Amino acid sequence: MGRGRIKAEPGDPNNSIATRIRTAMAACGMKSVAELGRRIGLPRQTVHRWINGDTKNMTHENLYKVADALQVRARWLAVGDAAPTQIDLGEGDVVGLIKIYESMSMAAREQWLAIGRTLLSMHTVGKGTAVDPYPNAAPLPPLQEPATSPNHR
Repeated sequence: MGRGRIKAEPGDPNNSIATRIRTAMAACGMKSVAELGRRIGLPRQTVHRWINGDTKNMTHENLYKVADALQVRARWLAVGDAAPTQIDLGEGDVVGLIKIYESMSMAAREQWLAIGRTLLSMHTVGKGTAVDPYPNAAPLPPLQEPATSPNHR
């Protein structure tokens, strides 16, 4: 892939990369352009130009660095047409999750789904939850191989 660039500033200043970078910085508690610059390995002046709309474009590489540092989707940062933190699961991840689920006992499956539903209900746009819904619950036991009958040894 070449070192392409994306437009940093569309016509609407309320729908710009600059606005989305500022929004994401506030959402993750990042207080300064210097901090973002340190995290992505670029001078604070470069970041300052991005968030003030003083630049015409941004490299794809820098877009991904900023998205990773701010824990948002690069597509949202670049275009703004998707949820900021929507997770895209690749085919391998989905298959892996299904295999884990299928290997669980029914009780573990029900508990896993209940935890997932609780986390989803606590989720807000742009922010995940840092709350442990079951702080006093004992951890689930490790998955065990299904018992085999004596005839299959």
